[in-house]
Amino acid sequence: MNPIVRQIVSFVILGGLLLVAVAVSTSARMDRADMVFNNGAEVSSLDPATVTGVPEGRVLRAIFEGLTVKHPKTLAPEPGVAERWEISEDALTYTFHIRKNGKWSNGDPLTAHDFVYSWERFLNPTTGAEYAYQLWFVKGARAYTEDIDSEGKTKRSFDEVGIRALDDHTLEVQLQDPTPFFLALTAFYPLFPVNRRNIEEAKEKWPDDWSTKWMRPENLVTNGPYSVAFRRINDRLRLVKNENYWDADNVALRTIDVLAVENYNTGLNLYLTGSTHWIDRVPLTQIDALLPREDFNPSPYLGSYFYRVNVTRPPFNDVRVRRALCLAIPRIQIVKNVTQSGQLPAYGLVPPGMGAYQNASFPKGNIEEAKRLLEEAGYGAGGRELPTIELHYNTSEAHKDIAEVIQDGWQKKLGIKVKLLNQEWKVYLDTQRNLEFDVSRSGWIGDYADPNTFIDLFVTGGENNKTGWGN
Repeated sequence: MNPIVRQIVSFVILGGLLLVAVAVSTSARMDRADMVFNNGAEVSSLDPATVTGVPEGRVLRAIFEGLTVKHPKTLAPEPGVAERWEISEDALTYTFHIRKNGKWSNGDPLTAHDFVYSWERFLNPTTGAEYAYQLWFVKGARAYTEDIDSEGKTKRSFDEVGIRALDDHTLEVQLQDPTPFFLALTAFYPLFPVNRRNIEEAKEKWPDDWSTKWMRPENLVTNGPYSVAFRRINDRLRLVKNENYWDADNVALRTIDVLAVENYNTGLNLYLTGSTHWIDRVPLTQIDALLPREDFNPSPYLGSYFYRVNVTRPPFNDVRVRRALCLAIPRIQIVKNVTQSGQLPAYGLVPPGMGAYQNASFPKGNIEEAKRLLEEAGYGAGGRELPTIELHYNTSEAHKDIAEVIQDGWQKKLGIKVKLLNQEWKVYLDTQRNLEFDVSRSGWIGDYADPNTFIDLFVTGGENNKTGWGN
């Protein structure tokens, strides 16, 4: 299967509520793109090392490519930039052979040295990569990220890290321990390469503003099937075929428009009028009407929808309060009356179907136990009044509907005052990152098909933990 088809089909595998049709996008302002899809939000960045969101990931998979790519049905790793690889008998050494016809969009040859540069940058604490821990399976990588001086710079030499170019087309990676899903990680966008010359020329030309200017469409150098032609904030990204891509002959679509429409009703109207070919969200109120359509595919995410709790703030630093709130979430009511698309009530972070993994379950709804826990913590009947809780979510009708059900449940069942706060995507991410919330809506889509992609979300000190919690 050609690479761009793999990219598009991967939307189907990892998407949620999906629409596929053959409508043609039209625009009075520009030529129509061969494909138009709604990404749901304005991307926060196009730097593979620093982003964490699904909207960004969709674009990055089109404009960059890693050592491997994912099979569209099985998610098994397949050759990408690396045409082949060997794994040592002890499963600790991976040797990747980089395609000799690999090029960047500016014509530079793509080599093993690009991965050494990009992975060092990814692990370097000055980059601030929230996903840096995804490479900590490599020998010496964690110490390189975490052993820092008073200025936040690493004390270690990168020579201590098990990543090296044996020659222009051979990359050797030494792991700390056998990691069965390591090849899947090399298909994940934080491990995509970036062009060293692209970044260093930006630093020289714009020393005070290089960190954003190197990613502007007119400057950005990519190695995937597409490059970025232009970006109109709150409108679209236009992607164009990268003629220097190693498999450009098999890239069928010449142009793709990526829209940034957050409103579900607007997104659905764009699809129904033929202005987009694909959307991944629809208004919950329209699901019953859409279910009979052949182009409506309510396929499941490999993911979980949950709320983060900021344990650095009282009363959330008391596990009894957190457990009481958890017990009083009306999960069954949400999946039956709000989402209505076959979602399962979540009583564990890891979704079902992940092999033989036994999920550590959260307790199921027990309001009397929730009240008892609050009283034990000094709140409720005979105790203090629990402070008003702010329920935080990113702009979306569906997130708002779910938050309102939880708000109503906590207020009626536990007597807790709850107010809602919604923020647009980039501000919402910053609020989570800076722990400026009480309780915040979250979701996690598996980055690879292994329970670890969910479990390591809450490791102590993990960049994606975003709760202040550690054990």
